[in-house]
Amino acid sequence: MRCLLCSKASLSIICKECFEAIAVYPRVHTLQNLKAITFYDYDDIAPLTNAKYYPFGSFALKRLAAKAFKPFFGDLKLENQAALIPIDDCVGSWYSHTAILAKAGAAGMVTPRFGALRAKSQAKYAGQTLAFRLSRPRRFVFKDFREQNAILLDDLITTGTTLLEAAAALEKRGKTALFAVALTHAQ
Repeated sequence: MRCLLCSKASLSIICKECFEAIAVYPRVHTLQNLKAITFYDYDDIAPLTNAKYYPFGSFALKRLAAKAFKPFFGDLKLENQAALIPIDDCVGSWYSHTAILAKAGAAGMVTPRFGALRAKSQAKYAGQTLAFRLSRPRRFVFKDFREQNAILLDDLITTGTTLLEAAAALEKRGKTALFAVALTHAQ
């Protein structure tokens, strides 16, 4: 196998040197009334996030989530337990990339709640414009969970429309989206 970043022979999808060199840079973004925190520069991890379309991509996502999300959630101070909601965690071709991220990154007062928000729309947003995304809403189906507060999780923020729609779906059901997290933000 070869490292996805440097192409050297490796026993893992990311060699040890490349993985250690990927810096975690937490950044806060404002998406209308929702704060979102991202952890990596897009250019540093693009080949790894794009691996989500292949069976081996789950290994890359798992390592990235463990490196960024687990310490963040472990140190997060909350008054009450919060649900970690992976956005549209349906199994696609191979696995659910958001479920992999939630499972690998949850810690402390944050508990993953799988299947809580599933999109009825099957529109693919990858590479699409804001106009395309706005004209084809996700239409999330809500499955209740016991926590009042939730943290939304996605792999990549492009326009923020998915996270904003997810937050609105939670609020419509009386839940509070505290903020969102994602691995990276595409500029």
